[in-house]
Amino acid sequence: MVVALQAADKGNLLRPGYIEKALEIEDFLQYKLKTQYEGVGYAYSDFCGTQCETSDSVNVFLTMFRDTQHRKQTHVKLTYPTMDVFGHRVYLANNIFEVEVNNRSQVVESAGLISINFHAVYSNSTSESIMKQWEQAVYQYSLTTMNDPLIRVYVTSEGLVSEEVRRTGILAMPLMSLTFLIVMAFTVITTLKKDPVKSKPLEAFLGVMCPLLSLIASFGNLFWLGFEFLPIVTVVPFLILSIGVDDVFIFIHAWHRTDPKLGYRDRMAETLADGGPSISITSLTNLLSFGIGIMTPTPAIYTFCVFISVAVIYDYIYQIFFFSAVLVLGGIREENRKSAYFCWMTVPELTAEEKVAKAERIKAHKENPPWYAKIAQFVLHYWVEFAMVWWSKIVVGVFLVVYWGFMINGTLQIKVGLTSEKLFMDDSPLLPLVKLQTEVIFKEGGQVAIFVNNPGDLREPDAVPEIMRILTRFENANNSVGSASTHMWLLPYLPYIGLQNHGSIDFKYSYLPEFFKLMEYRRWSHFVNLGNPQDCLDEKPSCLHKFVFSTGFHNAVAWSDRLRILEEWRGIAGEYSHLNLTVYEDFSMYSDQLLSIVPVTQQTVFFALLCMIVILMLFTPSFVTICTSTIAVLSINLGVFGMLVYTGVDLDPISMTTTLMAIGFSVDFVAHITFHYYKGDFDTKRERIEHALASIAWPMVQAGTSTMGSIIVLNLIHAYMVQVFVKVVVLVIALGMIHGLIILPVVFAALPFSKAEGGHGHGHKGVHKQSIHSLEIMWIDHRGIEEKKKYISVIKVHPEDPPQLALTENPKAVQRDPVHA
Repeated sequence: MVVALQAADKGNLLRPGYIEKALEIEDFLQYKLKTQYEGVGYAYSDFCGTQCETSDSVNVFLTMFRDTQHRKQTHVKLTYPTMDVFGHRVYLANNIFEVEVNNRSQVVESAGLISINFHAVYSNSTSESIMKQWEQAVYQYSLTTMNDPLIRVYVTSEGLVSEEVRRTGILAMPLMSLTFLIVMAFTVITTLKKDPVKSKPLEAFLGVMCPLLSLIASFGNLFWLGFEFLPIVTVVPFLILSIGVDDVFIFIHAWHRTDPKLGYRDRMAETLADGGPSISITSLTNLLSFGIGIMTPTPAIYTFCVFISVAVIYDYIYQIFFFSAVLVLGGIREENRKSAYFCWMTVPELTAEEKVAKAERIKAHKENPPWYAKIAQFVLHYWVEFAMVWWSKIVVGVFLVVYWGFMINGTLQIKVGLTSEKLFMDDSPLLPLVKLQTEVIFKEGGQVAIFVNNPGDLREPDAVPEIMRILTRFENANNSVGSASTHMWLLPYLPYIGLQNHGSIDFKYSYLPEFFKLMEYRRWSHFVNLGNPQDCLDEKPSCLHKFVFSTGFHNAVAWSDRLRILEEWRGIAGEYSHLNLTVYEDFSMYSDQLLSIVPVTQQTVFFALLCMIVILMLFTPSFVTICTSTIAVLSINLGVFGMLVYTGVDLDPISMTTTLMAIGFSVDFVAHITFHYYKGDFDTKRERIEHALASIAWPMVQAGTSTMGSIIVLNLIHAYMVQVFVKVVVLVIALGMIHGLIILPVVFAALPFSKAEGGHGHGHKGVHKQSIHSLEIMWIDHRGIEEKKKYISVIKVHPEDPPQLALTENPKAVQRDPVHA
């Protein structure tokens, strides 16, 4: 645990009154602050063991400065960064910061920040529980100093950081209910119709329940298997709700496009044939995009991808089996003319007069559509016209060149890094110390520890000299402070051997036990791991299992700088494999992220695109659709990366996780329009584009709008993790809709298209794909009531055969099986 002391007025902590208060706080935390465990009170001094003296340098410095400056007792000379206390050198730069010294004497005159490191080693669950309770007690004490007139106390620790990150995730969970209500209301309202029989509010409600059911199933399974809930998993419900509702809109829209005169079985078959492949494509691409993330070495990303992948699988199962059954029940209700709002009520058949009036309304509606229908027809007509005209290709081409240039420039400027402050809420009490660490502590001081895991026999002539050479190399590495910052137990031990051995400093194991028992040398005991004391007395190398030494470094604020020197240290350690050296620095976990973020992101994007290409080859086996879709997905993700840079987001594990989501989401918009463009059986590209937009544009707008509306509520949480998630979702939806609904139709109109035989057309095997043309014939009886519709279809079983005619009440039957028809 790190405890920082700073004057309330940000001034000198060594002033009278302030220094006494600092000593009081240090003494209180060390000995007087107790936590209760099973009825027994424990202070830090009760469980710190060999680590108790880690804060002694602060106490010694403050006490001597007070005695020297305020009580005029001149025992020692308080120099910086080291001071000499009765022959013992004390390194201060790890604990005393923002120091001002006398230019001539180098004596300390003021200090703006004091940092105390409390270390302890827990050996069992009991000691771990005691330490966690003590951490919380220190944290609560620090909150009471926020209004102290003299000194403010700031704290942080690994446990407190975990708790704070967990708090961020927990605060997002209550918003899930608000998001659900928004999505539910939007879905139900946008699927209502004037006809109380054809309207589907209950079906829409149950459709929105599908992602919730999939979340319950997936989370339950994973918790049962032992997976932990991490804060980043809190975004999974929002993602699955968006994915699931997208499928609901597609299914309901496909159902309404079927012929209401068909039976519910045929209507469900056509609904699945129309919407099923589109949902399968997006589900597969989402699953593979997140599934690839499971291979990443970062635990948080791995856990997130496992949760979202399993949830996607369950959502697909619920959509195909549960929601399709819901639609079938809705179809049965329609056939029985039950009300969509009150299922027990039967809507009566229209009387003859009502039928006549309805026929007249239909006729009038066709001759003079209402304003909203006119707008829809107007938009669709000119939408297609825009895609087909020659100058639209120029406009879109210029736009794409400018857009790609702008986004490539942003992507090339992306920075890699992660700080712990990104994991917290904006109002987190831990943030002040995190900022002090970044702005002051990282710049002025840090300590790297080198563990010697296999010291061998130190009695060998070259053993100790080799270790000293290693120490010297670390002291002279880039950004190192030098020998003044070194903590090495051999430095006092070798002279001690000389005193005991009449001047000879040849290494001896036998003096180690008594050396570490002496008061003046006891602080070195936590630098070594001794074996059986008898082995020491018998001069056996097994006496010393392991040991550690440390040295200081400074001026390494940026994570790229810290990674650079960390790799240099590891390079030095790697040259001495026989000693099995391990390099440790407190924040190396963040630096190490830089090693994996860039290659993992590149690999993820590459393999996700590869998987998408394979899926598109299966569902839309056309060179044009595969190439255009792949480029569109690349373009969308390029825009996401570029815009994240322009909005001040770095590439870190959080943004990397959201890019996985971006890849999966971007495929949705592209795959929907591509599949519907490919599957249509039309002679011209204009008809294909019009068919694709009429089939999927409105569900895409519904899905995008509902997702944006549900995600916006997360802006109430002021945390970096949540804000990045919101930015990426909004960017992906906006760019996805622009590419899917505007750019791709223009590109499709500009490129030649040929459809593979045996593809997703509706024709019978061997039927020429562009040979089915239907003419609608409607009989009207003498009362003006529509009696029956029949269709004459012109069919060619083979291109060289003469045309044949089919008369049917169901044109879909001709498309499904022309020979039988």
